[in-house]
Amino acid sequence: QLHKMALGRLITLASTLTLLSHSALVLSSSPSGVSTQRFANSIVTRRRDLPGGLRLPRWAGTVRRKSSISSEALPDISGGGGERAVFGGGCFWCIEAVFQQLKGVKAVTSGYAGGGSSNPSYEEVCSGKSGHAEVVAIDFNPREIDYKDLLDVFWAAHDATTKNRQGADVGTQYRSSIFYTTERQRKLALQSMASENERLSGRKLLGCIPVPGQVTTELEPLERFWTAEKYHQNYFRKAPYVPYCAVNIAPKVAKIKGTFPKLLASAFDEDV
Repeated sequence: QLHKMALGRLITLASTLTLLSHSALVLSSSPSGVSTQRFANSIVTRRRDLPGGLRLPRWAGTVRRKSSISSEALPDISGGGGERAVFGGGCFWCIEAVFQQLKGVKAVTSGYAGGGSSNPSYEEVCSGKSGHAEVVAIDFNPREIDYKDLLDVFWAAHDATTKNRQGADVGTQYRSSIFYTTERQRKLALQSMASENERLSGRKLLGCIPVPGQVTTELEPLERFWTAEKYHQNYFRKAPYVPYCAVNIAPKVAKIKGTFPKLLASAFDEDV
């Protein structure tokens, strides 16, 4: 019995050290002035997030209170035959990771759109006062993947029926949104929204209980895209094991891999 207790404590200690190392990775990859509730929580600062109820030392979750602001412009892709899609489906860390694994996608950039202020910071967006949504700009080659395919992935990657919310992430910045950049995108988005509503109308729990639901997705032209702070870019790739990523993002990435194997880039199809 004593041997089992000792083994259990060793396992708990090893798990805690692993979490601490991942927390350090996130802290080291972020600027000195970064802090929001979700970012802090993703570093595991709460007792209930730790194995065995152990506490982290106070310094492990310390993040300062001011965000840096980015105003980087996206590259012009029109000359090379490329196209840009902009979607909002909750936390942009999640949506970014989903679209990065698709063929024909050349770049995915996390940022903000749909608000009234210029060059907003992450804290301003999270406060809800700026009116922006967390979005991703997806630069893709339409000869390799069509906008319609991106829309299909978009619906599968989030719950479009929950207004201003995705799971525990609540606020207008998490609203489901499509920002079209061409007239063709607008028409395809309308058609896709109608198809998604039709699919939702036929949902049944346990095969017999109707589950009502309609998309709450907002459709509007893209007026301005503001690139998010650098520490947000490629977030899942840099810190896949922090709890927020492991619990919220990894299952979405796995779902898209399983649902759309033909849309995956060659670097991602080996695990399907």
